[in-house]
Amino acid sequence: MSLVRRVRGRPFKPGNPGRPRGAKNKLTEFLEQIGEEQAPEILKKVAQQALAGDRTSQRMVLDRYCQPRKGRPVNVVMPPIETPEDLFAAIASIWTAICDGRLTPDEASALSVVVDRSIQAIQLHAIERRIKTLEEAQGRNEQDDHPSA
Repeated sequence: MSLVRRVRGRPFKPGNPGRPRGAKNKLTEFLEQIGEEQAPEILKKVAQQALAGDRTSQRMVLDRYCQPRKGRPVNVVMPPIETPEDLFAAIASIWTAICDGRLTPDEASALSVVVDRSIQAIQLHAIERRIKTLEEAQGRNEQDDHPSA
């Protein structure tokens, strides 16, 4: 018994590109058409059920119209981060906020990422500045070694 493996995503012969990008399945198109035609009636029925006390309908309506915020502003006093040494003060303020209950661990994690990226940016800037200084010094040395005539 031999197993013939078809390469996934390549069921067509050369020269046949298959369905164009973005083209929808006929069933999907049919269901969307029905949904569009019936949408006002369905929404009206769901609203009536919600007003009548149906909890599922109420939850559905509230989930669509009163979506929960994905994040909230945090109230933490952070020292400015201008050097890698400022990292310790920033982390200490995050830990203090966690201990005081002003931050959840998830919020603290998000803030820690911001602190980490800030330190990375500062370090990258310092490296670029050092390279520029070295290149300028090397350029001056080469000019000193080869004086103009």
